[in-house]
Formats: sequence, structure tokens, C-alpha cells
Amino acid sequence: MSKPVKVAAWAAVFLACAGVGAFIAAHTNPFPPGVDRPSGVASPTPTATSNPTPAPDRWRGTLRSLTYHRLYVGGRCLTRWRGAVRFTIEADGKVDGGGTAHLLGKLACDFPIAQIQAERVRLTVAGRLRGHRLTLVIDAASVEPGDAQDFGGFVPMLPQRLVLPLKGQSASVRVTRQRVDEQGRGLYVWSTRLQLFVVVG
Repeated sequence: MSKPVKVAAWAAVFLACAGVGAFIAAHTNPFPPGVDRPSGVASPTPTATSNPTPAPDRWRGTLRSLTYHRLYVGGRCLTRWRGAVRFTIEADGKVDGGGTAHLLGKLACDFPIAQIQAERVRLTVAGRLRGHRLTLVIDAASVEPGDAQDFGGFVPMLPQRLVLPLKGQSASVRVTRQRVDEQGRGLYVWSTRLQLFVVVG
């Protein structure tokens, strides 16, 4: 092989190597992830976005109750009540709400009553949701008229703790409970049905 041909061959080899090197350099990041650039500014790191706090579940329900006070001297006083409750269940399961119960008809006693019978009861609703079991505590906040009493047993039996198994977006329970009255010889009986539903929209 003559000398000019050898020179030309080596020149072609050098040019090919230079082309390959330029191609690799153009497609290679000289600063791998985690290595700062010469300017001292690190590559931006994507930040994780926090999930928004879910809105509390809103529930409403209806209450139907029949209660009476059987006196130890004989006879009894009976009342019927209808009511509505509303509450929210927060993300941690805490329940907070209230409601109102109204007397249906009049106080029915086996003897005359001179005192004023309560006709409306403002309720508080508290409790907690754990899994598929909702525990509620229903209590009386106030009665109307303000100087009235409930002689049928609805208010004297409060607060009441109710446990309701959830069935999808609803829950219900029917309970009948009794206890000895303040004099220790009479009896209060409290029979109530509570039905609850998730508020949609």
C-alpha cells in the first residue's frame, strides 16, 4: 500500500471516531441524577401533592317514640313523640349534630295533671363511627315551654346510647328500655325507632 493511501485511510478512521464521539456527547447527560450542575442549582425535584381532606358525611334521620311512666301508686302517663335528627361524620369518625322531637297529641294520664307538659325537645347527637358500626348518644338540650316537664318518660330516659349497624347508606334500630323512676318505685318505659340515611347532594 502506498503512503498516500495509508494517510487517507487513517484520516478516514479519525473522522469516523470523531463523528461517533460527537454523537455520544450530544446524547449523554454529563450530570447524572443527584449530581449538581456547575451553576450550583440542583435539578428540580417533583413534590408530592397531598390528598384533599374528604368532606364530612352528612346524615339525617327520623325518630318515633312511645314512652310512659307507670307510677307505683297506680296508673300511668303516656306520650308519643316524632322527631328529626341531622349530623355529620368527620374523617376521624366523630359524630356531631342535633335535632328536635315534637309531642304527638297530648299527654295521656290516668289521673289529672296540673303541671305543664313539654311539647318540644331540642336534642343533641354525638358519637362515633367505627367500621360498619355507628354509635350515637342522643340527649335533651332543652324543652319547650321552658317551665314544662315531660311526664310520659321520653325526656327522663335521656341520654340514650344507640348502636346501629350500617347497611350501605342507611341504618336503623328499634329499642325498648326501662328503668326505675326517681322515687324508686315507679317505672319508665322508652320504646323508640330511629331510621337514618345519608344526605345525597
